[in-house]
Amino acid sequence: MKKVKSFSTGHLVIFCCFLLCVCSSGKIVKDDGLALTPPMGWNSWNIFQADINETKIKEIADAMVSTGMRDAGYQYLVLDDGWMASERNKEGTLYGDPEKFPSGMKSLGDYIHSKGLKFGIYECRGYLTCQKLPGSYNHEEEDMKTFASWGVDYVKLDGCYAERNKRPSDVDLSIYSAAIKKSGRPMVLSISDFGNGSWAWGAKDYAHLWRTSYDISPNMGSILYCANTSGGSGVIDSAFNGLWQFAGPGHWNDPDMLEVGNLKSVIQDQLHFSLWCILAAPLMSGTDLRKMPDSLKNILTAKEVIAVDQDPRGFQGYKVFDNGKQQVYNKPLSDGTTAVLLLNTAKENADIKVNWDQIGLQGNQRVRDLWKQKDLGYFNNFFVAKDLAQYGHLLIKVGTPGGKMIAGPKPVPVEKYTVTNVGTTWLSDIYYLMKQGGAPVKNKNYKGKEISVAGVRYKKGLGCQTNSKIMYRLNGKAHRFQAVVGIDDEYKGDATAQFKVYNGDYFGGQVLFDSGKIGKDSSVHIDINVEGVKYILLEINGKEVPADWADVKVIAKKNNAN
Repeated sequence: MKKVKSFSTGHLVIFCCFLLCVCSSGKIVKDDGLALTPPMGWNSWNIFQADINETKIKEIADAMVSTGMRDAGYQYLVLDDGWMASERNKEGTLYGDPEKFPSGMKSLGDYIHSKGLKFGIYECRGYLTCQKLPGSYNHEEEDMKTFASWGVDYVKLDGCYAERNKRPSDVDLSIYSAAIKKSGRPMVLSISDFGNGSWAWGAKDYAHLWRTSYDISPNMGSILYCANTSGGSGVIDSAFNGLWQFAGPGHWNDPDMLEVGNLKSVIQDQLHFSLWCILAAPLMSGTDLRKMPDSLKNILTAKEVIAVDQDPRGFQGYKVFDNGKQQVYNKPLSDGTTAVLLLNTAKENADIKVNWDQIGLQGNQRVRDLWKQKDLGYFNNFFVAKDLAQYGHLLIKVGTPGGKMIAGPKPVPVEKYTVTNVGTTWLSDIYYLMKQGGAPVKNKNYKGKEISVAGVRYKKGLGCQTNSKIMYRLNGKAHRFQAVVGIDDEYKGDATAQFKVYNGDYFGGQVLFDSGKIGKDSSVHIDINVEGVKYILLEINGKEVPADWADVKVIAKKNNAN
């Protein structure tokens, strides 16, 4: 039997809009000149997790100098979670775990600086860190002042428990940005929010880099997933061809820290490093530099490869070819050449071709192998990397330095991913800015068939699976959000699904609508006020079943659509 419920609210977003207005009026737009190229350094987490102490960190600082890492550009030494005492002191101030860091954090920072390095440290937006140590919530200004007194140059800001703050992420980050500025010490701000859409909601106004992925792991499946979040359609509508248009000097997409040195082979390490460099990603080493063999050192300090990552033009690489097994990335450089990465992920050997017209060139062009630091000659109209084994790759530089800079692709126009029209805008007619889980199917159910919920068929909507999130940009222009939600009639089991609508990203913690658990043959009609909401997040939770946002749309009044 069909069961239908209705939900309507006129005032749930008033408090949300108030906070957004506060954020807009008190906005701290960074203008500090930091991170004009992707930050390079070392972070403790991938190799040590929380098992860090003063001796290890000093030895790593020494190794960053003795191995040539510092001179290759790795300047930040960052302590991740696990450095602090389990409670604040009686004045409410953070301090280092006295057993791990008996000399204190100021002394450690001085040691790091004495090596010609910069001092980075971890904190969390929530009331606890991910290791359940004291977080910075309601201590933001005090903690940034403390970090400044220790000589901190770089803050990695995690997102565990941040949803409990009940503050939109732009409000949260504006508080930290203002606190850093007030501290009087310039600090790079790195957001670790597991790919929750920082590029979409304007994190570049407050931070210098933001995560695009879940945590990286030392295997090629994870490496390729993380790369695809920044360079492919892993977390955004495929129309964007990756996140390249959201990156540039002072604001970078971060597919997470490097696992170079922790993988199974040199070829895997080298491909991982090549991908991060072509993507203009931050290069944060995560291996034990005290035990680094020459083969690993040669990868991490490869001068011509690092130069691709650090190119001052700041253009993130993008795909010009991807058939699911082989890929070609292109990254236009400041000297009039372009870097091209050709790679094979299939088990079978493959030839991979790049045509010059795919990368903005034509005719006879010089090609240089950046790993071998060797000119390969001149090639007319195309180049072929031959017989590449699995994870085999070639990173080349094409063109002659000194010429006119090669144009990149055109960014997706704002109107293609933003509510701009008076009246009705179907969300299936604009591009989404962030997704987690499977990509939504536009105007069909998840299996590509007609959307049908509780016996009613719909021509418009989004076909999804449970455990998915999608973010759209309303830009404060919409008045009402409307949809019919439920499990698609294609499903014949007895599982349930739960639909939520958020103001902003998940970590903002501001739920505008919650359907509760819905079973098969049930639907819920949503009609809620979204005035002033800039970004809306649609979430479905439950066992893996097809579930639909049917007839999902927003309605803009004439006076809201400027």
